Amino acid sequence: MGNAPANPTSCSEASTIPKPEAMDIEQEELERDDQLDWRIPYLQCLVDGTLPSDPTEAWRLAHHTKTFVLIDGEMYKRNPSGILLRCITVHEGRGLLRKIHLGACEHHAAPQTLVENAFRQGFYWPTTVANAIEIV
Repeated sequence: MGNAPANPTSCSEASTIPKPEAMDIEQEELERDDQLDWRIPYLQCLVDGTLPSDPTEAWRLAHHTKTFVLIDGEMYKRNPSGILLRCITVHEGRGLLRKIHLGACEHHAAPQTLVENAFRQGFYWPTTVANAIEIV
């Protein structure tokens, strides 16, 4: 990574969005099925600029955080078209895929179709494709 900072210490360059004044990140609200919520590191970076101590992981997180924004306490990912997708937990995402697969897509669509339908409905989580393959 040619332009990676040697030792980044904050996310300030990753996001130019003002920090919300009262954003509490409650650990119990962000955990589902004994898995740590994937959004926690991004929220910490967006809210207070906290990055991991590992320089490589810190650069990766700061780089990826540029695509996320906080609006009214909810985290959204801006897709390449500029559309905001609400970030949900993996647990919520699996439930959404099941509903799409069994309900709206009664023909039991292929994994890629499930992913497209989930994104079209305005939701995002990083393991969407793997979850869709698992469900199908």
